[in-house]
Amino acid sequence: MAGKQTPRQKMINLMYLVFIAMMAMQVDRQVLRSFEGITVTLDESSKLTAENNNTFYGQIDLKADSDTDYQAIQQRANQVKAESDKVYNFIESLKVNLMQELNYALPDIYSEEEKETNYSSLSNTDAITKRMFASGGPTETATDLQKSVDDYRTFMAAAYPAGSKDAERINKLFSTEDRQRRTWIQRMFYDQPMVAGLANLTKIQSDIRTEEGNLVRALLSNKLEEEIELKAFEPIVMASPLVLSGKPADANIAFGAFDNTLQGKITVGGQEIPLVNGKATIALNTSGSGKKTISGTMTYKDHTGEFIEPIPFTHEYEVIAETLMQPPSGAVISADKMNVVYRGLDNPISATVNGADGPISLRASSGNLSGSNGKYVFRPGTGNTVTFTASATTSTGKSVSGTQEFRIKPVPPARGVILGKTHITVPANGIAAQTVRVDWPDFLFEMSATVTSFKVKVPGQPTTSVNGTTIGAAASKAKKGDAVFVFDIKYKSSTGITGEASPITIEVR
Repeated sequence: MAGKQTPRQKMINLMYLVFIAMMAMQVDRQVLRSFEGITVTLDESSKLTAENNNTFYGQIDLKADSDTDYQAIQQRANQVKAESDKVYNFIESLKVNLMQELNYALPDIYSEEEKETNYSSLSNTDAITKRMFASGGPTETATDLQKSVDDYRTFMAAAYPAGSKDAERINKLFSTEDRQRRTWIQRMFYDQPMVAGLANLTKIQSDIRTEEGNLVRALLSNKLEEEIELKAFEPIVMASPLVLSGKPADANIAFGAFDNTLQGKITVGGQEIPLVNGKATIALNTSGSGKKTISGTMTYKDHTGEFIEPIPFTHEYEVIAETLMQPPSGAVISADKMNVVYRGLDNPISATVNGADGPISLRASSGNLSGSNGKYVFRPGTGNTVTFTASATTSTGKSVSGTQEFRIKPVPPARGVILGKTHITVPANGIAAQTVRVDWPDFLFEMSATVTSFKVKVPGQPTTSVNGTTIGAAASKAKKGDAVFVFDIKYKSSTGITGEASPITIEVR
């Protein structure tokens, strides 16, 4: 008789089964809502990244309007944008069609009105499966999707040197290889609920916008680096315009803003002269009297390690008798750092006047200039150029002078860093202690700045504004697997310069 149950026991068992079913339904709904939250966060991240990318496109367009050297960069950047938009918009149209078919829309995270989640649409597996698979294999839509991703991967990887970390990252990030006897389309979409399919598609879009930004920033950064290296270094011949007949005389040939570690070479009359501490020294021809010329070429290794196209130089001097009949004239002005001066900084300037017999006077057409005895500090004012005029008096009492024009440039943009990196991985309990800083990598001047404020975006959470340098509680709700975005980083430098640094990504592990 042990198998018989009372009506009360049967009712208890039935209620228990109903309770278990309700618990299972609750778990399923929580999973669906989590996937929905991930999709919404990725979609919002893509939009923020696109806005940031547009800033770099705008900088390139602005420079291209005033500098023809940037037009090639502009053309390349436009190609990157076109290729990125093409595959991004293809995926977006696929997502829109899926959501319209199931009468579903992603929730607005900024809306104060909470709308009930359409769980039947989120859990639907038929829509995306039918869209991607037919009885004979993948549909035309699935084939077009995979081809778009493959084409984009090929285009982006080709923009970097073969075998570089950037190219490897692109190939891994947009890989569509078969794995465990399953195709990429099967792994991503077969028998998947609609919300999972949307999450996978939105993840691809987020990666597209991120890598688009990485490449455009690299194009602009490489151009700026090339501009500094190719335009800042110019040959400077340092020799007296008058030498005495039969007396030894030397000429120093150096690079403007010269670096004593620079690897280069000077060629004069077919003879190669090695650099010693950044300069080459040759003996001048002082036989006989009259005007003479020294000419040749210089070249140096750029940031790629290759020698640039040789740059020609020429210098005239005059060999005279022991008695100085005419006073020399002219002046030499050089920037201690480079052939530009930076706005907002104290730029060291040196000035000499050949044949000067007394103090040297230096004037600037704009800005503030201080110093004496050939050593000065200049802080630029308005405008894009400044002209320096150096003057002095010779032993005969004649006044001689010379002028030189310099370009005025802004300080390069700062980058936001944590622990010296723009992309870090930390555990969730370690984010609060992280300090946000800024730096100027590879900039010739020593720069320091203090972060005054920034914003923190945690997936699924409202954006938090922080005053100061420490993240603190702004990312307290970050979870393992989240990508925390630190952006709108405001700073003030030790020289009084204020600005906004590039964003930082924190991966939570």
